[in-house]
Amino acid sequence: MSAWKIAVKAGYRLHLGFYRYLDSSLAYGSIGIALEEPYLELKLTAPSDDGKLHLKVPTDEAREAVTVVTKSLGLTNGVLEISGYLRHHVGLGSLTRIYLTTAIASSIMLRKADLDLEELLIKVGRCRYSCVGYYTLMYGGLAVDTGVNLHDGGIPKPLALMRFPRHWYVVLAIPEGRGLGENEEGNFMNNPTSINEQRELYKALVELMVGARLERIDLFVRGVEFIQRVAGKYFSQAQGGFFSSPYGDLIAGIMNENGLRGVGQSSWGPAIYGFTDSYAAAEAARKAILSSLNRAGISCDVWISRVAEIGYTAQILSPRI
Repeated sequence: MSAWKIAVKAGYRLHLGFYRYLDSSLAYGSIGIALEEPYLELKLTAPSDDGKLHLKVPTDEAREAVTVVTKSLGLTNGVLEISGYLRHHVGLGSLTRIYLTTAIASSIMLRKADLDLEELLIKVGRCRYSCVGYYTLMYGGLAVDTGVNLHDGGIPKPLALMRFPRHWYVVLAIPEGRGLGENEEGNFMNNPTSINEQRELYKALVELMVGARLERIDLFVRGVEFIQRVAGKYFSQAQGGFFSSPYGDLIAGIMNENGLRGVGQSSWGPAIYGFTDSYAAAEAARKAILSSLNRAGISCDVWISRVAEIGYTAQILSPRI
């Protein structure tokens, strides 16, 4: 009996901010996009030579996430390996991606067609404030959720799932450092407060969505920029300024100088992004960011990515015979 080899590949997500903080018993309505780059790939081969489960996972946090899911689903035999880009607490939603890709690969291996991913996310404590990590993986493109219903305690529901223009590009820069983790953000996120700009935020959300639907990048980035201005102000006390990274202003300035718009920070950062419909502008910004930060002795990863049309792929490389 030959082994099954299953590969699940998923690009990360960017969190574009909140269009709601506290209004009508709802908190933290989120906006996110699925990326093609960077990505992670999870490969699961079973059975293993000795009949045990072996994890080839590069970080302790990833190992813990994989272990929680495999134990929950009853996967006890095989070799599970994660490759690709893997940094935690940098604004990409890496741990949610690991929980989900592990669950997808394991469910295929165990032939659990009825796996409820939303139930699993609740069980492992994901989607407490935002669920666009889940919706961008499942559907790709642009996702907007309803926010957290403070009365029922469930996860945010999908409000809008949209395709994204293929000729627009995202420049993503992740300098050294990290943003807040789950244990650190709780004290701040568990106490949402209403804000004076709420009406303007709703308008910005509509501009953002209409811009994406009509391929009007001017409307899209205007909406993103307003949402990000409010987010920077709202979270500045928790993260030490508009950006969590001391290099944020430098990177944002370079992006703007090279024609990028809609510049902002994903989640708690330090990931910073900007949009353009010109690949030449995206490449100029990428080179300028790398050159400037390298001269300053600062490590920084930079990508040019499209928004992914699908959130993940699952491939059976070698079926059981």
